[in-house]
Amino acid sequence: MRTLAIAGLLLCSLPIGSMADKSKVSRGAIQAIEANMDSHLTKLWPDDPMQVLGLTQGAYINGFGAVFMCEVNLAPSAGITPFHQTITKDELARTHDKKLTRLPKLKEAMQDMLLNSASSMDSVPANEQIALGITLFYWRGENMDGLPAQIVMHAQRRALVNVKTGMADRSTLTAAVTVDQF
Repeated sequence: MRTLAIAGLLLCSLPIGSMADKSKVSRGAIQAIEANMDSHLTKLWPDDPMQVLGLTQGAYINGFGAVFMCEVNLAPSAGITPFHQTITKDELARTHDKKLTRLPKLKEAMQDMLLNSASSMDSVPANEQIALGITLFYWRGENMDGLPAQIVMHAQRRALVNVKTGMADRSTLTAAVTVDQF
């Protein structure tokens, strides 16, 4: 009888345990943000676009929040071809300078993408994070002085929504967003 009671209690607790493991955020919501981020990145420099390598990938992690990752080449340049067999030092210098100049606008765009994502992801709890990581592509031998290999920004969804809706001033965004460069 006692064994039967314990088995009954275990069976009753299974649905509750499995409900706790279900994601709060649908795959469709993540895909919408992925598409928005790809679109935003490709429109940053319409006359001379950067190259988005692959599509943005997102995931929701229970207890942490939503995470999005992508890779970009800030300043695509001519590679080695039968008609362009070497890359000159001048070309390398121009590419490096272009990437340095574009970096601040990329960081500003990343903050905008965080704000837009937070306001459209109502199913992410307010105390969880929205994170965006962008890996920067470099050719072997390319000068990376002053350039990061990756930029990761994240903030609590509540703080992002407050800025987006005007409940907090945009100047508070600097304190709310954690920025790591590697």
